Amino acid sequence: MKTNKLLLILAALPCFWGCASFNSGDILVERGTARAMLEDKTVIPFSEIEIYWQNFPYRSATDSIGEGSISRPKKIKPVAVDPEDAAALGRRAREIFAEAGLYNKQRGRGTLRLELTSFGRWTYGELFRSYLVDTSFIFIIPSSLRVNYYLTADFALSTGTVRVETEARHKTTFHLLLAPLYPFFSPGARESGLLKQMLWRSATDVYSRLKAAGVAPRGLPPKETPVAEKHSLSGPPMQPDRTWLPSQSIEGNPAQSDPAIIPEKPDQTWAVPSALPQQAPAEPIDRKEPAKDPPGQQEPIDD
Repeated sequence: MKTNKLLLILAALPCFWGCASFNSGDILVERGTARAMLEDKTVIPFSEIEIYWQNFPYRSATDSIGEGSISRPKKIKPVAVDPEDAAALGRRAREIFAEAGLYNKQRGRGTLRLELTSFGRWTYGELFRSYLVDTSFIFIIPSSLRVNYYLTADFALSTGTVRVETEARHKTTFHLLLAPLYPFFSPGARESGLLKQMLWRSATDVYSRLKAAGVAPRGLPPKETPVAEKHSLSGPPMQPDRTWLPSQSIEGNPAQSDPAIIPEKPDQTWAVPSALPQQAPAEPIDRKEPAKDPPGQQEPIDD
């Protein structure tokens, strides 16, 4: 019995590491810009960094069955990420921007707002409830999941609000033969490295915009809170009120402010158009038959 359990555990272990993750996107940092940013001491840093992270979680093709309708489809809403992941992102962002010389709480000015949006981010628990169950053959035929990341950095200058955007992708491929690569390309470690690279790329772009403007950053207006949409209740159509009279209001009481509407008497003296005059019948055409030739005289019969 113990031997069977051990074999089952050993057979299930590759399911946990039979995958490898790869990063892509425009996240490369120019060495010249990074070197100039680290050596520059004239740029005025930010005194505060606001960090927001909203996530649109992974949904399989069968998760949307039975939700919404054709006329009113269900809108996918972002969910809050794990507090530990959000706190780790905040610490890493402040460390990177402080190392780049763009964040100093004591002598800085203005506010930098970082907003990270992830699309299709998944956890192992979500995969075992949907993806690995629906596509159990993925360890025989390779299958991939993609997660997109979109990072924006907003700050205010004397000329207006400036936004810097950074995009990246995180692809995880599942296959049994990829198990040896798991220690080097694990999804969690690759995501951390990708976010770190995105923050460094955002820092260099922010530095370039600040250096080009040549002015100190200013405070940003508070972030607008999204207004929740109110859906109207659907119900049977109301029947029209057929007892309403012109001298009454809609509620049934006599209208005091507005004068009563008195219907006009219909005009009963209109002229009835006469029938069209009949055309005179056409005179018959006298068709004369051609005159017949008179019968010829009978010739005498020779004796």
